[in-house]
Amino acid sequence: MPKRHHFRVLVTGLVTAVALAGCGGGSSESPAAGEGGDGATGGQSAGPLRMLGVEPTQGFDPSTAFADASRVPMAMMYETLTERDGEGEIVGALADSWEVSDDGTVYTFTLRDGIAFSDGSPITAADVKFSFDRMKTGEALQAQLATLTSVEAVDDTTVVFALSGPMSTFPALVGRPANAAILSEAAVSADPDYFTMPTVTSGPWTLSEYTPKSQMTFTANEHYFKPPGIATIQVSFNNDPTANAAALESGSADVASVAYSDAERLKSEGTLQIVQSDQLAPLFWGWDRTKAPFDDKDVRQAVAWAVDREGKQEACWFGTGGVTYGNILRPWDPAYEEINTYKADNREDALAEAADLLDAAGWVEPDGGGTRVADGVDGVEDGTPLAFEVPYEGNWPAAECHVQILQQNLQEVGIEVTPSKYDPAAYWGDVSAGKFTMYHGGAGAADSMDLYANWFATGGSLTALTTHLDDPEINAKVTEAQQVDEETSIQIIKDLEEWQADELPMLVVGYQWPQVGMTQRVQNYKPGVDADSYTLVEATLSE
Repeated sequence: MPKRHHFRVLVTGLVTAVALAGCGGGSSESPAAGEGGDGATGGQSAGPLRMLGVEPTQGFDPSTAFADASRVPMAMMYETLTERDGEGEIVGALADSWEVSDDGTVYTFTLRDGIAFSDGSPITAADVKFSFDRMKTGEALQAQLATLTSVEAVDDTTVVFALSGPMSTFPALVGRPANAAILSEAAVSADPDYFTMPTVTSGPWTLSEYTPKSQMTFTANEHYFKPPGIATIQVSFNNDPTANAAALESGSADVASVAYSDAERLKSEGTLQIVQSDQLAPLFWGWDRTKAPFDDKDVRQAVAWAVDREGKQEACWFGTGGVTYGNILRPWDPAYEEINTYKADNREDALAEAADLLDAAGWVEPDGGGTRVADGVDGVEDGTPLAFEVPYEGNWPAAECHVQILQQNLQEVGIEVTPSKYDPAAYWGDVSAGKFTMYHGGAGAADSMDLYANWFATGGSLTALTTHLDDPEINAKVTEAQQVDEETSIQIIKDLEEWQADELPMLVVGYQWPQVGMTQRVQNYKPGVDADSYTLVEATLSE
């Protein structure tokens, strides 16, 4: 018999204030929440909630925009079939329930009764079909939807997805914040410029104003099945977190990402709320594995041993976030199993491991010390120094610090690194083009499947920016993990975790957890484990 899933109504919205406030880069008495105010409906704080955030640089089309700067506002406007709750479990959003066939290849979703777009028109199975037909050809989810063979709107509230093979992760995939958005077929089809300023949307807020280079304003969607607690949210664009603490302290903003150093100070002073979430937001070093020195796994592993992970986290992120010695995934993911491949008892032992690997790779230390040189390295003239530039985004202060720490760490084992402050507008395009020997990066993923499908599989939305992999064997494993039962899928991901820790297609050394400051006006908010905004929907304001 098919398996059927029913879920309680949960507050949704698919974006956290943490993400909205941006990352890399006294109140008076008032009516209680629920009494409303000017511009508020029953149960809402009028607002506005004043936020400082980053501009949506990739626009508002969920099939093509996957950078958080765009995903965050899209997730406020667009709802999905499912979402993750506060414990990371998959639950219903626009979908009330779903069934999966015994062979795992057919999913039948039933929509909630009475759900509607922001203009009051009903959200139907036909809109779901239209949305997924777009997704299959869009850059954001094309790779993950490769096994989706058809979508059928059986009636207004029933939609059937047919897959070429079993896919236990499909309920999570259809809840991908923003990118798995359900769109109005009528609204999108009627306006060739719809995504310039989306007006008919399925999420908890609608975009009522957008002024490029300045701000955007969101208004609560009165037709959303769980009205948000704040009627109006105003986001002013600001890429400088170092100025945000002053704005919060002066009362000119309510929510903003703050610099890591400011977060520690504000925590100790206690005048503002400071929150962070254990998100899957890896900090990594990418490298060109097609030529020396990083075509040799011994060299990659030597760097992995040489990096002082706790030291860089303390120096550049002021002790926030976390470190890892082999894992990419976080402990809350079902596929997590602790890996400590590069953890030594002390710094001296770690450097000795690095030195032995470099010797084995043919990069030897000259008499008297100094920068190592090639001695029998394939394709490299003997005597060539082990030296290269490491670029970083020029508008990310923590990245600059991180590269400087790398320079110091690798100097200890005879590798010469020259930090290179790079034009942010050109940076990731040049990463994608493979222009750098080694480079600094940071990005986020919703969970293990999202990470391995979009960072490791050929054609993944972030593969060209992270691992640069084009490996049929890895592609097959990622595909298999999406098509088998949950227990087998988890084991495949665990195997991939072990593989990456050894092979190092990229080197993950820690995580950045954005530090978000909030005034005492903001109540009932806490960050979630991904980019889901059910917690923001629950938030209220005291005026």
